[in-house]
Amino acid sequence: MPPFFQRSLLTIAGLTVIGCSSPLPTTELPPARYIQAAPEFPGFHDYRGIFDLPMKASGMDQSAVADLAKTSQIDFIFLADRVQPGDTDFGIAGFTDEILFISGGAFDVDGSEIIGVNIHEPIKPNLTSNDLISSIHDQGGIAVAVDPAKFASPEDYALADAMEVYSQRSAWLAQNPTTLYLHAIFFGTDHFLAGLDLRPDANLALYDRMTTGARVAMLAGTGAPDNLNVLGANVGTLPQLFLFCTTHLLARERDTAPILEALRLGHSYASFDYLGYVGAFAFFARAGDTTTMMGDEVHLAPGLTLKTELPAPADRIAMYQNGAEVTSADNASTLEFAPKSPGAYRIEAYRNGKLWILSNPVYVR
Repeated sequence: MPPFFQRSLLTIAGLTVIGCSSPLPTTELPPARYIQAAPEFPGFHDYRGIFDLPMKASGMDQSAVADLAKTSQIDFIFLADRVQPGDTDFGIAGFTDEILFISGGAFDVDGSEIIGVNIHEPIKPNLTSNDLISSIHDQGGIAVAVDPAKFASPEDYALADAMEVYSQRSAWLAQNPTTLYLHAIFFGTDHFLAGLDLRPDANLALYDRMTTGARVAMLAGTGAPDNLNVLGANVGTLPQLFLFCTTHLLARERDTAPILEALRLGHSYASFDYLGYVGAFAFFARAGDTTTMMGDEVHLAPGLTLKTELPAPADRIAMYQNGAEVTSADNASTLEFAPKSPGAYRIEAYRNGKLWILSNPVYVR
């Protein structure tokens, strides 16, 4: 028998032995959840969580999801079930078994979705995108545009407070189903998930264009699990996805108001933890004794520097100004740059050619 077929049979046999279990990515979680202080910002902490989770589509109740979140060392979950006309159920807000849940729902809008975060009252159906966003704001909620490249026009999300530039669900649906199935058979979980870790070029280009004139928070979302059954083993499960990609919010405490404030202000970043667990990360501006957090504005002045601090070395760190790379470093855990002109500056860090950390901008005005 040719060696290739021998290896294939061994792989299939291994999956068969695995049965209905879900092999997890090799995210190296600490022995227990330890919430780290946000570097350079006393009083702030780095909370890791999940954004854009459709609870109903998961097939689990909130208590079961909370148990899973505790195992995955998740601090918060933003709910986003698809909203039907007249819906009043946006999830149970508050703490469930030590996990903070934020209510919300996803509304279909012209080819994509707008997520209303922290909404509690029904919203009229068939609204224009601007009216929908206004209705979300009327409830004190936050409007998040999902996959901006899928909208028919940028005007559909122009008033949104944030963008979900990366969507695991969209990355999954963009793959050929047969290719997904074969990769699940012949490769391990890490390699399989790496196929979903795709830089969202089109969404980032639209985001960078928007941030030239406005402050807009950037997020990564999970979406519904797929639970693809491959020879009795499931892939695309919540236990896997909770260890694949997380959104981090830098807040003073883990409660609804400060977490929402961190989201609104863009005090956040995304990490693909299967490439290496991220407990804390910093990107900030410094001028004299003043330090400015990502998501905030700083005035261009002599001596101003932008600096990023990673928890461990990346193969490559790149800094972008309005979408154009201005500096980079290889095999580094820090990067500094003295900006010469205004713009929205943000960080991308890579490992194994894949996106590892994606920051919100510091806005130099």
